Amino acid sequence: MSLINNSLLQRVLVFLPFFLLMLAAGTSHAGQKQILVLPFEINAPEELEYLQTGLPSMLTSSLRDKGLDVVEPELGQTLITREEVSYLDVEKARRLALLGDGRFALYGTFNAVDEYISLDARLVDGYGERETVPFYIVKEGVINILPAVEELAEKVYQEMLREERIASIDIEGVDILDPDVVLLRLQVQEGDMYDPEKLNRELRNIFDLGYFDDVQFHVEDTPQGKEVTIVVEEKPLIQNINISGADDISESDVREVLTTRTGSVVNPQIISEDLGRIRELYRGKGYYNATVDYSISEIDEREANLNINIDEGNRLFIRGIEIRGAEEISERTLRGEMELKRRGIFSWLTGRGVLREELLDRDVAALEAFYADKGYIDARVGQPDVDYEEDGIYLTFHVEEGHRYKMGEVSFQGDLLVSEDELKKLTILDDLGEEGEYFSRSSMQKDTQNLADFYTDYGYAFAEADVNMQVDEDEKKVDVIYNLSKGEKIYIGRVLIEGNTRTRDNVIRREMRLTDGDLFRGSDLRRSTERLQRLDYFEQVDIQPVPTEDDNVLDLVTQVEEKPTGMLSAGAGYSSYDRVFFTGMIQQRNLFGKGYQLSFSGSFGARTTRFDLDFWNPRVRDSNLGMGADLYWIDEEYFTYDRDTRGGRAKFAYTIGEYTRLHWNYRLENYEITNVDDDAHRDIKDLEGENWSSGAYVAAIRDTRNRRINPSRGTRNLLSVEYAGGLLQGDDNFIKYIASSDYYRPVLNRSIFHWKGQAGYVMRNTDEDIPNFELFRLGGINSVRGYAARKLAPRFDDGEVKGGDKHFFTNFELLHPLNEEIGLMGLVFFDAGNVWDKGESVDFDLYKSIGAGVRWYSPMGPIRVEYGYALDDLEDSSRSQIEFSMGHEF
Repeated sequence: MSLINNSLLQRVLVFLPFFLLMLAAGTSHAGQKQILVLPFEINAPEELEYLQTGLPSMLTSSLRDKGLDVVEPELGQTLITREEVSYLDVEKARRLALLGDGRFALYGTFNAVDEYISLDARLVDGYGERETVPFYIVKEGVINILPAVEELAEKVYQEMLREERIASIDIEGVDILDPDVVLLRLQVQEGDMYDPEKLNRELRNIFDLGYFDDVQFHVEDTPQGKEVTIVVEEKPLIQNINISGADDISESDVREVLTTRTGSVVNPQIISEDLGRIRELYRGKGYYNATVDYSISEIDEREANLNINIDEGNRLFIRGIEIRGAEEISERTLRGEMELKRRGIFSWLTGRGVLREELLDRDVAALEAFYADKGYIDARVGQPDVDYEEDGIYLTFHVEEGHRYKMGEVSFQGDLLVSEDELKKLTILDDLGEEGEYFSRSSMQKDTQNLADFYTDYGYAFAEADVNMQVDEDEKKVDVIYNLSKGEKIYIGRVLIEGNTRTRDNVIRREMRLTDGDLFRGSDLRRSTERLQRLDYFEQVDIQPVPTEDDNVLDLVTQVEEKPTGMLSAGAGYSSYDRVFFTGMIQQRNLFGKGYQLSFSGSFGARTTRFDLDFWNPRVRDSNLGMGADLYWIDEEYFTYDRDTRGGRAKFAYTIGEYTRLHWNYRLENYEITNVDDDAHRDIKDLEGENWSSGAYVAAIRDTRNRRINPSRGTRNLLSVEYAGGLLQGDDNFIKYIASSDYYRPVLNRSIFHWKGQAGYVMRNTDEDIPNFELFRLGGINSVRGYAARKLAPRFDDGEVKGGDKHFFTNFELLHPLNEEIGLMGLVFFDAGNVWDKGESVDFDLYKSIGAGVRWYSPMGPIRVEYGYALDDLEDSSRSQIEFSMGHEF
């Protein structure tokens, strides 16, 4: 008993400061919240009989620690004795509470059974306004008597505060909106302490939602606590959205940018944001003076119309771009570096001439970079002036050119892995210095990248190449010091794949050039990205090195974003050869997520009908071997006969190194020559009837292009041999050799230079003649443009096209983006080529042509429209051709 009393005394002393604070905070509970603690019935061994008086004392102390007003415990015993109470129940406890000047009475029993103790208590309201609340506490061991008392005191405290808590929150007045629109935005929740200031803030927040004309809070006291009712008056429902003034931009385009919908409640804030979107839509189309406002017309108390009024104004285009201060470099040259362009005659197609304000800062930076690239390292370009005139927009850029500096010496400091002479092979600035050229900032940036990339190939993933420029103001020269820091060698821990939901991990991993445990190599990392992008399975590919617990180890996280690889397409078009044609295709380029390719396609034209069923596995069991097969049905109309073919191919390929692949296949086909003209040559008449063709094809292809479609750099070289007949049997006997080469390189102002050359030779492999349809013919959109398709070839004596056993053609193209957003390119070209007959020597007396065209890399595939003008006369062919093709790779 002494230990218990001492422990109680210590706790009272410890909690005395908190008791005083809580007493001050709890004054609102005084008076009516007085509690009379009555003696508890003790069902315990004799040594715990002291709890008869000790337990009420401990409870009183704990309740007071929590700021509650408690009657002295001696009064309870006095009242029981005076009123001759032999046992306690709810009614007697209620009467004793009132006699003791308290509102509540707390009584109960204490039980000690085996190793457990329990408190079974009741809190009784003397006025009878609140229901009696039971409490039950169980602890293990007598030592936990005090924790049990404190737990009981805490529960009593929470119950006493219940009247000051929010018991419920209800919404009234919402007929259109869901009550959750309000409830989910409340910070105050049921069970929180009632705070009028917080509720006032909630009122303002609800009003700021914009959905209500009025918001009120009603609070009612109940025995369970505060019942809060939020009464709102909704704004009317939008029945219709009327748009007036949308003439040059369609009303449907305006509606697309709106977030306000019919059936929603009028919300001025959201409507204001929608008006801003409409203004941006008009500015993006060149209507910079467009104004937009709105009005609300009520139909009745609950419904209204939203009226959006647009005044489009005049459409303004960029009519003039002036660059003031440009003396050493012409304005025309500088304008060529800018993204913003003046309005031109083809602007309806290219979109040029529209002011996109985000490009103003871009063009300022581009002009400064161009000056720095020409040696003007101090050049500055200020923010442009934008003048909106009646006839259009005029831009004025202000330039301070400064002095021009030549390139001086290049040196290296820091961690040098190789000699300076070896490092200079990687840099450009040292060559400019030796040639007396001017300093070039872009060359310096390329140098730093080349040096860092060089170090990463030795495993130094965090290698850096900093630049220290030494400017000689007197000599007007710039010396550059590259400071190289290699860091530590880095190894690959794990290669992790993320973001692929369809494509299997192994399809991605087999394209990676770095794997677990490899020494980090920057070139292998870049090549891995290129290979994954060339798969064309992903919208984005991002390979990020991620630190691990080991400073010398990085994990590679390969994050991909998949895109649809299946395609169902149909279309119609026109080509100079097939006239009107129709095409359709079903294709899956990543079947089962394994990288398999399966397609079925068909096309119908005036001269050609074709069906193809094709399957290809590019990496059998993740090896370098590819296998596949295809079946085809081709009906083709030549100039003097028809050829109907049914056949199939077994195809194989094997990758050698990083860029080279060997291809081989075997084909077997049955074809029939029909509808031979009466005046056709004897060589063609001899083909009439049913025939079999058996042939093998072998090719080596080296492809370093950065993209398969619309490449901008790299080469593609092909060397192939096709052997038919002879040892392979069949009715066709020939050996055909073809070599071709494509070269792509970026040139000035985002243009791309493309050169293609192709030569071929076909020869007998028996005494039989080569089939006419296997001889070469040129002309048309895929060889020498400007000449009719298949008309550029040797002829029979009667002028009928015969074909030759040798051919050569070349294309020179300069492509320039007209609209990069939609993939529109313009081009000019020069073509030359010829076909030579059997026994005729190759004299390179070539047929030549020039022309221009556009190419659109559309979702349906590449579309070409090109005009060619023949520079030489050709029988049965006009001097110019407008040609169209769709869906063919070029």
